Amino acid sequence: MTLFLSPEEVRELTGYCRPSKQVEWLRREGMNFRIAADGHPRVLLDHVNQVLGGLARQGNNRRPSEPDFSVLVA
Repeated sequence: MTLFLSPEEVRELTGYCRPSKQVEWLRREGMNFRIAADGHPRVLLDHVNQVLGGLARQGNNRRPSEPDFSVLVA
């Protein structure tokens, strides 16, 4: 069993072949990953399964939106 998505699976997930575009997509989607010495993103298979299955919060790349209560102060 493998811990990480294969390069082909990262391409399939992101829709991009170039590592720089894959990284942009992963960041935009809030997916956790690390960049390996070869410049390609490494994504844990378990994380992808949890995120796509709705079981995990996405990475710290996204901030949850919060209401602006300052408009209610007179």
